[in-house]
Amino acid sequence: VDFVTRSGTPKLTVVRQAKKRHAIGYSPQMDFYKPLRERFVALHKNEQAKASLDDLLGRLTDRKKQAAYPDLIDGYKRFLGRKNLHWFNPPHGVWEYAGLTVSIRPELGLIMDGTRHVVKLYFKSEKLSKLRMDTILQLMEAVLGEKGGPYKFGILDVRNAKLISSTGFNPSLMPLLEGEAQSFETIYDQVQLEAPVAAGTVE
Repeated sequence: VDFVTRSGTPKLTVVRQAKKRHAIGYSPQMDFYKPLRERFVALHKNEQAKASLDDLLGRLTDRKKQAAYPDLIDGYKRFLGRKNLHWFNPPHGVWEYAGLTVSIRPELGLIMDGTRHVVKLYFKSEKLSKLRMDTILQLMEAVLGEKGGPYKFGILDVRNAKLISSTGFNPSLMPLLEGEAQSFETIYDQVQLEAPVAAGTVE
């Protein structure tokens, strides 16, 4: 998604960062929003009151999380409001094209007013652009639309307590995503990572 929403040389930066993360491997310590995602899921699975979200703040030791999480928790509480929500396990899947595999893992499955909503959480302070929204929603529609639905797919802008719902699958977007996938794969195969600096080396 980051690659699709960039233009010019920033695309190269996105691929280089992705390749570096793949080389290192996934680490929970490097997943900045992991505790918050897990806490939101636990809230619904365990049918807890939204005030229980504040418990997470008292357990944080990372100063960056201490600074960022309160606004996100406040935004999520505003989204919850007085809604009557019930949990279900959201579908997951992968989108594959031109050798590229993209994991599609929305975090929330919430029944609202009798409709099953499958929701991807957006935490970043960067404004949620239309292209980013369209890309995320299109991938969910394309991959998860037939997995036991019907579902209503959406993105929750957590900071702003705003749920953006999909208007349905848009076939005209697929050539764009397929072209971007080919471009990503081409750059990924050719981009070189910087060699690690040996211990004791001064630059």
